[in-house]
Amino acid sequence: MSIDQIRLAYVSTLRPSVTSADIDDLVAKAAIFNKDHDITGVLAIDKNRVCQILEGPAHAVESLFVSIKQDSRHHHIIEIEHRTIDSMSFESWGMARRDMIDIVMFALTN
Repeated sequence: MSIDQIRLAYVSTLRPSVTSADIDDLVAKAAIFNKDHDITGVLAIDKNRVCQILEGPAHAVESLFVSIKQDSRHHHIIEIEHRTIDSMSFESWGMARRDMIDIVMFALTN
């Protein structure tokens, strides 16, 4: 039996108290957690706006998203995509932090 893979994307707004160092720390910890749970994706930040795409086993990604929604560092979390996928688009990316334009360009070319 194969494990259902999903892609979940959301946008949110960072609270003013979140610093660049906080984000760097979060990305470093997320990279380890996500690797341990077979989750890949990308985190794009433009000033205080966040767009994150997560891919991996449905139970792992959905559990992570529950945790993200409870994270006090951001608010106005809006899920923009949640679907089953045949293959992961960000498998070679790990959990990368990119500029928002990188995400837009990736979406337009794939």
